[in-house]
This record gives sequence, structure tokens and C-alpha cells, in this order.
Amino acid sequence: MITVGILRCDVCGAPMYPNPAKQAFCCPFCGNVSAYGMQQSRVKHEHRKLEFTEEGYFSLKRVAILTPVSVKEELLAKRKWRTFDELVQLFDRRAFVTFKTKKEFSFACPACGAPVHGNSVMSMFECGYCGSKYSFEDAAEHGYIKVARIIGYEGMLPDQCLPYEVTPEQAEVYIRRLAERYNLEQGGFPVNALLRQKKLLAVYAPGRLWDRKFLLEVAMNGSRSKLYVEWLNWVSLFNSLDAETFDRLQPWNFEKAGPFVPEYVEGDVRLMATLNDNDELELRQALLAKRLTEEISETFDVKAPRILKWGDDFIKHKNGTIAMPVYYLEYRDLQKRLCLNVMVNGQTGKTVASVSRNGEERCCEMTPGKFTDMTGECSMHSKPVKVKYVKPSFLYESLR
Repeated sequence: MITVGILRCDVCGAPMYPNPAKQAFCCPFCGNVSAYGMQQSRVKHEHRKLEFTEEGYFSLKRVAILTPVSVKEELLAKRKWRTFDELVQLFDRRAFVTFKTKKEFSFACPACGAPVHGNSVMSMFECGYCGSKYSFEDAAEHGYIKVARIIGYEGMLPDQCLPYEVTPEQAEVYIRRLAERYNLEQGGFPVNALLRQKKLLAVYAPGRLWDRKFLLEVAMNGSRSKLYVEWLNWVSLFNSLDAETFDRLQPWNFEKAGPFVPEYVEGDVRLMATLNDNDELELRQALLAKRLTEEISETFDVKAPRILKWGDDFIKHKNGTIAMPVYYLEYRDLQKRLCLNVMVNGQTGKTVASVSRNGEERCCEMTPGKFTDMTGECSMHSKPVKVKYVKPSFLYESLR
């Protein structure tokens, strides 16, 4: 593994690798070329380099051994529509009671005298008038977070996090825009009423950081094709929140990761510790298979492609458990068979909604800005590209 030598393609967002024959970084997914010296690699985590030959072929020996795909799709469906309160009650009764019995209060800002509003589970408070920040019990000075507000075992809280860069007010604006674009209100989902009732939650959800590389044998359009995919700095949700919707919040920028201390936990934020989950591996495999199938269908404009076999090379990053900033809104009406999960990326504002109506599910997405603006250590998510075996040892060429 290496710590330098990978760039993020500024055209498609996939990883670019050094090609000595061309004296340039090359993207095997879209063909973009960036000559040495034009950009500086800022990779910090350890990544495996994709090796190019002088002819431009690349070696896929790490993913060349394909095995049949066998996943438990029912696990995703079983967990997707569990409410947040059900989740908290299931894993931490103490935290459930703490948040249900929290008390609202206000005090005069010592700096300007304006009222500062908060509640009994918060550690940090900010004056909306002058911007001064305060902590009770000297939480910031001593670097601890109230145990009562941690959902799960406090010893499993991640050591690092990505700070919130989107305010709750901005998150509400993004959710309203998405609801309007996809006519959610007309579909029976009272999004605006939920926001007025302050149902939007800020959640620090723990995730694990991985590199995943796949060689896939896929049946589509009556024939079989081999496809290659890379997801570098991919985050898998490491608790029982809705993993499918969360996965669509990519990309993330890890350049701004910092220690998980009270200064990053301003306002009313739910803190979720990692959970010991016996189904974690099966859930992750089911999610990967579903997301890869969706991307193959979108990329090649085909219906119902089937992944027959896959080879997977993966790296779990050292110290790769990070608390991810998410805004979360949910709605359930079991009589009308309406379910809604909405998540907002607390770093970029990307907004995703999973909608279920009479058992039919769909996903809605909206991105405020371009994902290719990110540089350095961030999500690098390639689209599937067709590849052709050329010669030993496991050398392939891309068929763009």
C-alpha cells in the first residue's frame, strides 16, 4: 500500500493513478490525463495503487478471482423503515429516556444580555445575537461529552468527526426544495408541517472508511460483460440507521476531519456510538450489491442487470471510524402505507429522500454544488466501466 500517488479526477470524481509511460496521472474510467507536475497528490490514507503497463493496460490481479454473488436483501428492507425512536429504544433505553425528558430553558448571554436558548442535554450553547459560545460544567475545557446524550456505549464513540458546515436552517431549505421538486407534499408526505414541528434531527452517525474495488461479471442486454468499479474513501454506516439513504450522501471531504470534542457538538445533536451488529457484514454486502446494480443500470441505460459474480479488493482504513454529520427527518403513516426518510449531508448539503408509497419505493436526490470541487482526501467514486481481458498477468483495458 502507498500513501501518495492517487488524485481525484476533476472530470468524473474517480481515482486517477500515475502512468509512468505517459508521465501523467490517468483516469481509467473516463480517460482524463493530467501531466506530472500539474497537480499534487494529497492522499493521506493508505491506498493500493492501480498499476499501468507501457501499453496502458492495468492489472486487476487483486480482484481477478470471481465468486458467485449471494446476499441477504431482506436485511436491508427489514431495517430501512424502523423509526429513530425505535432504534434508540432498542439499543439504549437510558438515552431514549434522556431525550424524551429533556427540558428547554434560556439564560441571558453574559456578553450582550440577549437570550440564549437550549435544553438539558446540550453541552455547548451559542448566542444568536453576538455569536459568543458557552459550555456548562466546563465541558469544552475538560474535553468530555455528556454520557447521557450518547446513544450506545460511550466507549464506542468515534475519536474523530467531520464538522457540520450546513446549519439547521440551511438543511430545512434544502429539504423544502427537494420536496417541491419531487412533489412529496402532493404525494401525502407533510414535509413542511414536520419541519415547522421541529422534527428535523441533527445526528452524528458513526461510519467506517474503506477502499472497495470490484471486478463484476454482469448479465445485461442478453449478454455477459465484465465491469470494473472503484470506491475509495467509501463510508459504510456503522449502526442501524437507514444505510441505503445514507450511502447516497456521498461525497465527503475528509480533509476537515478533527477530534470528536464538545466544540464540534454545538446545539441539539444526537450522538450515536458504533454498535456490535451480528448482521453488519451481510448488510454491507447487500447494500453494495444493490447500489452497484443501480449504478450499472443508470450508466449503461439497461433494465434489470444481474451481477452474476464479483471479485472484491477492500481495505479498511486504520483509525477509519468517523462520526458523520447528518440531518434526519422521517415520517410514517402505516394505515396509508406511507414511509419517508430524508437525510442531508451536514458538510455539503446534498439531500436524499427514500420514499415508500403502497410498498413501491423510490429515491430522490438533490445536490447544491458540484461534487468535483473536492480535492485531497475525499470520496472518489467511479462509475462502472466495461473492461476486456488482454493478456497475463490479469491485464485489462477499459472499453469507454
